[in-house]
Amino acid sequence: MRDHSELTLRKQSDFSRVYKQGKSKGSRFAVILYRRNGLKFTRTAFVASKKVGNSVERNRSRRLMRAAYKAVEPNIQSGYDIIFVARAPITESKEPEVERQLKKTLKSAGILTGSSNEK
Repeated sequence: MRDHSELTLRKQSDFSRVYKQGKSKGSRFAVILYRRNGLKFTRTAFVASKKVGNSVERNRSRRLMRAAYKAVEPNIQSGYDIIFVARAPITESKEPEVERQLKKTLKSAGILTGSSNEK
């Protein structure tokens, strides 16, 4: 198991590379930007702008996305940088809804491998 900090995108240069050279897929609750990173592990970032709401709503939206990602993480292909950007409707949703949408979006992006808990 890798150190949590090593699995998190932190550098501005990494973010810029994903924004400029990566691909994106959108869903009702989030936009997923992704790019191959040439590493043997996947790094992630969870972002919520002020358009999503106040600090409580932004933190909740990041928490929801993180929990949904954690549920599907074992089925994620390695070697990607992924940025999850929250959209405003996420503030009125529950975790199972977010997880379902995230799974669907990651699958359409080709990042999610076969899942045993298909719904």
